[in-house]
Amino acid sequence: MPYYRCFTPKDALTFEQRQDIARAFTDIHCGNTGAPRSFVSVSFFETPHAEQPDFRSTYYVDGANRAGRSEDVKQQLLADLTRAFGEIADVPSDMIDGRITENPASWTMEGGFVLPEPGQEGPEWYAEVAASAAD
Repeated sequence: MPYYRCFTPKDALTFEQRQDIARAFTDIHCGNTGAPRSFVSVSFFETPHAEQPDFRSTYYVDGANRAGRSEDVKQQLLADLTRAFGEIADVPSDMIDGRITENPASWTMEGGFVLPEPGQEGPEWYAEVAASAAD
């Protein structure tokens, strides 16, 4: 379910930088939450220089996750994501804004399965999802 959108000026990132950011975001999300790597999605949206969205900064990281994690986890996620983005994109931190919004787990599906609340997945749930993916 974790879905991260990165808004950038047109042609600001190379293909390799996008790959590195997507890998870093996946590592960060999974390291902080224990989510399977296959659940993390990262997309990039370019905007023409004259048509920036209504963001205060030039670069914006917008995350959507399941509700239910502690404030500490959410703050750490956002700090780690924006730091990694800045390092890989070679962009100063004052040019990057971000947020993480949350939705109830019951509003989310991955691989045909409605997601349980964070921490309620259990080994049986992971096994069922893995078996379904192997089919």
